[in-house]
Amino acid sequence: MKLFYLRTPYPSSPLHYLYLYNIFQFASGYVATSAALPNMARQLLSLLIILQIIIATITLLRSLSAVDAFAPFVARNIRFSANLSNKMALSSSAATNTQQQLMGNTSFASFLESTIPAYLAETGQSKATKRMNNVIIGNEAGDADSIISALTLGYVTSYDTNSPPDNTFQVPIVSIPRAEMELRRDAALLLDMVGINVQKLLYIDDDIVTKQLLPSSSGSSDVLDSTITLVDHNRLRPMFSHLNSIVTEIVDHHKDESHHEQVAADSGKRIIAFENGHATVASTCTLVAERLFQSMAESDSSRKIDGELGLSLLGVILLDSINMNPAAKKGTPRDEEAIQQLLKRTDWSSCADTSPSLMDDATLEKIFPNGRCNIPDRKALFDALIGAKSDPKFWLEMSAMNCLRIDYKTFIVNDESSIGLSSVIITMDDLLAKDRFIDSMKAFIASEDVNLFGVLGVTFVDDKPKRELLLAGNDVNVLDSFAQFLLEHPDAADLDIAERKDCKENTQDGLKMRVFRQGNPKGSRKQIAPLLLQHASAVTLK
Repeated sequence: MKLFYLRTPYPSSPLHYLYLYNIFQFASGYVATSAALPNMARQLLSLLIILQIIIATITLLRSLSAVDAFAPFVARNIRFSANLSNKMALSSSAATNTQQQLMGNTSFASFLESTIPAYLAETGQSKATKRMNNVIIGNEAGDADSIISALTLGYVTSYDTNSPPDNTFQVPIVSIPRAEMELRRDAALLLDMVGINVQKLLYIDDDIVTKQLLPSSSGSSDVLDSTITLVDHNRLRPMFSHLNSIVTEIVDHHKDESHHEQVAADSGKRIIAFENGHATVASTCTLVAERLFQSMAESDSSRKIDGELGLSLLGVILLDSINMNPAAKKGTPRDEEAIQQLLKRTDWSSCADTSPSLMDDATLEKIFPNGRCNIPDRKALFDALIGAKSDPKFWLEMSAMNCLRIDYKTFIVNDESSIGLSSVIITMDDLLAKDRFIDSMKAFIASEDVNLFGVLGVTFVDDKPKRELLLAGNDVNVLDSFAQFLLEHPDAADLDIAERKDCKENTQDGLKMRVFRQGNPKGSRKQIAPLLLQHASAVTLK
C-alpha cells in the first residue's frame, strides 16, 4: 500500500473534493492491507486517516461558509438549478436568480468588493461565458446620489427574491473616471464608513467597461449581451447613444426628457419621481430604499436591513434633502419616511466592525453616540458628509478646471446644440477670483462642445443655502435672451432671479458672462435645466 500526504487544497478549488476522494481510497486500501501490519503501525495509520478526514471536512465546511472565496469558484464550476434553495440576506425564500444564489448571505460591501470583480474577471477570461449583464449607471456628474444609488440598486435587485428567475447579473458602475473619485469626498467618506474600498469598484473608464459592458461602438466584437438601467437620470449620455436601444429600466427624480420610449411608464420599469415641475423625492436613493422596503414586505418584513446598505442609503438621502431642513425646501414626505424606516429597520451591528480610514474617532463617536451597534445620530452623520462635500478649504484650493468638472452635466437641445451646467459649492466671487478662471472656463466649454454654459453656485450661511447662477457664451444676443427669460418669464418667476449689478457688463477675451442671485433656495439644477431647455427650443443656439 502506497502511503501519501496531500496538503489541504484551497477550499474553493475542485481539488478539495479530489482530496477527500483520495483519502477514502487510502482508507479502503488500509482496510485491505492492515492485517499484514504490526499492531503499532495499524494504530498510527488509523490516527493518520482520522486526522486527515477531520482536516478535510473542516476545510470543506469553511469553504461553504466563506462566500467571498467561494463565489468565484461557483461562477466557474457550478450551474445552479432553478430549484436550488439559498438563504438571502433579506429573505428566507428560495432564490432562483443565479446572482442571488452566488451571493448567499454576502454583505453589501462584499457584494461590491469581491463578488462582482471576481465574476467579471472570469467573464473577461472566458469568451464562452453566456449570460446577460444588467449595467446600472448614474449620470455623468457622478455625485454621491448617482454613485451610491447605482451600487445599492445592484445589491437590492440581486437580493429581490420576488424578481422573476433569469440569468441576469447586476453590474453597478461608478459613472465617472476612476481618477476623479478623489474629488467626490462625500461619497468616498460614506463608502469608507461602511468598509468599502473604492479602488475595488468598477468605473466608467475601466477596460472591462469600455470594451465589454459599455463599448464605445456597437460593432465591438467583445460585446457581451447587456441591458442598461439608468439611475439619477433618464437619458443616456451622448457618448453611449449607440446603446440607447438596450436601456430597459429608469430610476430617477429629474424631469422626464422623453427618451428611451421602449421603457414604458406602465411597465413598472420607468420610475421617474418628478411631477408638476418638481421632484417628488430629493434623492434617487429614496427610490432604491422604497424598492428595498417593498421587497421585504413581499417576502419577510421581519428581516433587518444589512447595516452597510442601510448606512449608505441613509447618508445620501440626508445629504440630498439637507437633513430635511425646511429652509432648503428639498426634502419630501417620501424622503422622511425612508429615513425613518432605515433608522428603525437596519441592523446597525452588522457594520460595527468597519475601520474607517477617512474619519477620525471623535467624529465617529458623534455619529454613533451610543456605540456602533446602535442607531446613528442623523444630524452628526449629515454634518460629517456635508462637511466633506462643502469644505471651504477644499473648494478654495481646488483648481478652476476641477471646480467646473467635479459636478457637470450636459443637456441636449437637439442634434446640433446643447447646454452645459456645472454645480459648485463656492461663492461666485471666490470662483471668479481663481487663477486663470476665464481661460479654464473657455477651455472647458470647448472640450464639452456646448453652446451655452452655466455654473450653479450654492453656499451655506447659518445652515441655510444661498444660490447664485453664472451664464456664459460667445454669442451676446443668445446670452442676453436667456438672461431676459430668467428675469422676466412667468415660468421662471419661482426662481426669484435678480442680476448682480456689479457683474452685469462682464466680457473677457470674447466670452460674455452674466451673474445672478437666486432667491429661491430650492431652485437647483433639477429646476433650472428644464427652464433653460424650454427657452432653448425657442431660440437658435450657436
